[in-house]
Amino acid sequence: MSNKFLVLVYYAYPASLSTTLLISYLACYGTSKNNRISPRRLKVHRWLFYLQTLLLSNVAGSVITSITRLQEVIEGDGGPQLLQAQLACYIALFVYFGSGLLPDPDGPFSPEYPQFHAWMVAISFEILTLVLSGMYTTYDRLATVLAAFSLLRLVLMVTMVGLFANQNRARWRLTAFDVEREALLGGDSITEVNMTCKSPGFKGTPVGWLEYFYGFRRLFPYIWPSDSKKQQTITILCFILLLLQRVVNIMVPRQLGVLVDALGVGALPFQEVALYCVYRALQGQQGIIGSTRAILWIPISQSLFSRLTTAAYEHVLLLSLDFHLSKKIGEVMSALGKGSALNTFLDGFAFQLFPMVFDLAIAAVYLFIKFDAFYSIIVVAVMWNYVFVTIYMAKYRGKARRQMAERDRAMDAAKTDAIMAYETVHYNGSVPLEVSKLRMLIALFQKAEFYVLFSLNGLNAIQNAIFILGVILVSGLSMYQISIGLHRVSDFITLITYFAQLQAPLAFFGSFYNQVQNNLVDAERMLQLFNTKPDVVDGPDAHAERNLRGRITVSNLTFGYSPGRPALDNISFEVPGGSSIAIVGESGSGKSTILKLIYRFYNPTEGGIQFDNISARDITIESLRSQIGVVPQDTMLFNDSLMYNLLYARPDAPHSEVFEACRAASIHQTILRFPEGYDTIVGERGLKLSGGEKQRIAIARAILKDPRIMLLDEATASLDSHTEKLIQAALENVTRNRTTITIAHRLSTITRADQILVLHMGHIVERGTHADLIAYGGRYFNMWERQTETEE
Repeated sequence: MSNKFLVLVYYAYPASLSTTLLISYLACYGTSKNNRISPRRLKVHRWLFYLQTLLLSNVAGSVITSITRLQEVIEGDGGPQLLQAQLACYIALFVYFGSGLLPDPDGPFSPEYPQFHAWMVAISFEILTLVLSGMYTTYDRLATVLAAFSLLRLVLMVTMVGLFANQNRARWRLTAFDVEREALLGGDSITEVNMTCKSPGFKGTPVGWLEYFYGFRRLFPYIWPSDSKKQQTITILCFILLLLQRVVNIMVPRQLGVLVDALGVGALPFQEVALYCVYRALQGQQGIIGSTRAILWIPISQSLFSRLTTAAYEHVLLLSLDFHLSKKIGEVMSALGKGSALNTFLDGFAFQLFPMVFDLAIAAVYLFIKFDAFYSIIVVAVMWNYVFVTIYMAKYRGKARRQMAERDRAMDAAKTDAIMAYETVHYNGSVPLEVSKLRMLIALFQKAEFYVLFSLNGLNAIQNAIFILGVILVSGLSMYQISIGLHRVSDFITLITYFAQLQAPLAFFGSFYNQVQNNLVDAERMLQLFNTKPDVVDGPDAHAERNLRGRITVSNLTFGYSPGRPALDNISFEVPGGSSIAIVGESGSGKSTILKLIYRFYNPTEGGIQFDNISARDITIESLRSQIGVVPQDTMLFNDSLMYNLLYARPDAPHSEVFEACRAASIHQTILRFPEGYDTIVGERGLKLSGGEKQRIAIARAILKDPRIMLLDEATASLDSHTEKLIQAALENVTRNRTTITIAHRLSTITRADQILVLHMGHIVERGTHADLIAYGGRYFNMWERQTETEE
């Protein structure tokens, strides 16, 4: 009984180290981290590296000694089972500590609390194995050597723990009062104090699974089909079928061994053959179970893609104007198209990666029970080394893959920008320039792509070598056991078939991990969109206002697009409900900025805007904008019919009202002259229409919205004098009894405004009616004189 317990201890030793490391990483993940490493800490880390190197050498000596001792098969020391467990333990320890010394692409050797916790567990197991071995093992020369190695390992681990603890003792001494005091005295001090484990977090460049899952937690609510009981039932059924596939994977090699045993002269094992064929028909992704599961999963996958893509699209549309002005549209469109990448990852993770790990775990348990512990050790060793090499190499490849993805997005952005600016490209004869720029971007992309593909093929060769080594070990061990009468030939068939069967999930993991990394790198951009917060949102006390009278009060308004450069400085004015106000001034004086602030595209830096004595921040953005009509300076139309563009602000409006709005904007007769009338397609951004026609469509659209407040940003700037006079009277009729703010370039269009504001460098320098300002003889008078002379 004691020997069996010692065997379990040896098997549990390396497993406990890996489990402790994983749990510690999960427990510490998300805490703050100090990236600055002092010279003293670097020195300590160097010593810890040397000590772990000595520890690795010690374990290598234990492996060699255990192999020698196993060859002697000393029955009095507990038999081969104990010696096999001991050897397996030392091999696993060698792999564990050796992998910790491999170069890290993220920086130098820098052990943190997860490694410290694993060392503490290792010390406990070393003490336990020393005590139990001393109680139940008869010592000979080799047993004494192993005990000496174990004692030396214990000393090395205690020294490592002591060095680490001494380095971090200042952090352990802090009380709650000390933490509060440090936070008050300095902003960086608290970060230094709270650095309890290495946790890089998600900053747009994750390199490990924890970083990815921690970062993508923002998208988890979209994964489960919470709105459909039917899809939830199908999802559960798919996972049940997945478990049935695992059972079938065990039965196929087992039944093949039974079939081989049944074969012989005069034997016709029809039942065994039939059962083997049934299992084969059910097995694999192309089998009956796998195909059924894949068909059932199609609507689930489509629903997931729909939820992710729709949520990302809606989120981007709700982001602030500042985001859209600062981003290239090509990059944003490329990021929105990455919903399929995350969908592919989740599908593969659930039905490829998870089953692979499950199959390998079942294989280790099955071989341990059915055959021998060494077969399980071989399976676990091959699996662990295969997975470790894949992940370790992928950490280096991840940076190149991310660089390749960034350059791919740059190519997409360049092509999109050039195609959208088609006219500008040809106006300036810049086709060769654009082609040359794209050629340069392709060269940069292919440089990164070459490293990614080169390293992938090298990784495939290493993975194949690891698996072939496992096949050699299994074949050799099975042949030896057959030769001494421990196993039958059918056992060899079962083992080789089962081990070959494991090659598929392992080979898949190699390609899948790289595919997953590619998908996640692509999906990072979508996640960055999700993590981008709009600057202008509804306040906690905001409420809907549907019946504004239109009174606008601007008080001490200050705003700047960048710090230190105010576009508006201490602006104040009031617009009574139903009255009109005009804003004039040179380009860059802040005219359009006032309209953007009123429409709540931005929040003011100082001061505020009130509607009917209610702060704009206390009114929901949706209800406020629903009562404001805007005619912008540059009109953007969708590549659809004229009727679609006219109904865009009010889709439920009857066609009769559309026609009336177009008559008011002096565009109805023009539309009727088009071959397809209101069904005419306007082209990309309305390129098939003239500037004046697009502007009149925008005016008609604003009239159809029937808002309480009208914002006209140089609404007639693109119109000729004749057309301007035609619609000016119509605009006056439409804006009567509506609060109207007009930005005007032609002063002749605002002479009837109730109030005129003259802006200069973000300040109101004059205000009054047209007659008052002409009589004053200031800046407005000079502008009027220049325009009058030009027109004459």
